Amino acid sequence: MEHTILPVESILERDVDLILLEELITDNSFCEWFVNELNLPRFLSVNGAWRSITDFGLGETDILFSYNSEDSKIFVLIENKLDASFQEAQYERYTKRANEYLIKNECDKIYTVLVAPNLYCENQNDFENYISYETIASRFELIGTKRNLFKSELLKIASEKLRRGYQPVNSETVQKFWHLYWHFKEKNHPSFTMKKPGIVPHNSDWPMLYDDELQGITFYHKLGQGNTDANFRGFSNELYFKIKEKLPNGMLLEKHNKSFSIRIKSTKIDRTKEFEDQIEDIKKGLFNLEQIRNWIIENDLLIEI
Repeated sequence: MEHTILPVESILERDVDLILLEELITDNSFCEWFVNELNLPRFLSVNGAWRSITDFGLGETDILFSYNSEDSKIFVLIENKLDASFQEAQYERYTKRANEYLIKNECDKIYTVLVAPNLYCENQNDFENYISYETIASRFELIGTKRNLFKSELLKIASEKLRRGYQPVNSETVQKFWHLYWHFKEKNHPSFTMKKPGIVPHNSDWPMLYDDELQGITFYHKLGQGNTDANFRGFSNELYFKIKEKLPNGMLLEKHNKSFSIRIKSTKIDRTKEFEDQIEDIKKGLFNLEQIRNWIIENDLLIEI
């Protein structure tokens, strides 16, 4: 038989669930790597991992992973996505389930993360913390055993399946909202640049803004979350701690898996509803982004960039 023939014709989300479940239950080195990639609290030992958990009448968690870190019991709620769209309010249900676990003292800290092909991760606007199939496949390749190389190939087949079939579908309702947002930004906040919206899929929920003076920083208005962020990617830990020392009241510093953000909490905005009905909340969000931008400049953080 030719070695170029694929070992399987297609991979399903369920198959990736089982790959992840096996690694999280049986391989402490994988768990430690997984946790480090996501910038979660330090891994010490596994409590368990479970698939398809339905708790509190708030939908399903694809994988629940529990581990110990110092004196804390950590829960990680993992959403695994291959090619299906997010269900309505799916991320919000994850957040609600996470809050319920904390209220019931099931764990000390809890995190929600997405595992998906890179193309999916980069085209979703819900989960801030994610790890791609491609990254996990590279980890398997690095280990290099026959078992791990086989799993790496399976994840690559899954990623290729999405890449071949990915076609963004425009949502006229969301596109209309984004166009009005863009026009409002152009008129009232010209210090920010923003790409004029073209095709806008239904789940597009994070308008991205830039300032030409602040290379490497992306400003996000995370509508549904109600967060306004300045995201720093590829910067040193020294800058992170410098910002942490200076950060004023009202601003938060959020660590992500490969970046960090300065954040001001804003008001939630629904991209599927009328723009004008939410104009005051939109003004507040853009004002918050201006506040963060001005603070970065006033504190000479440009020197670090």
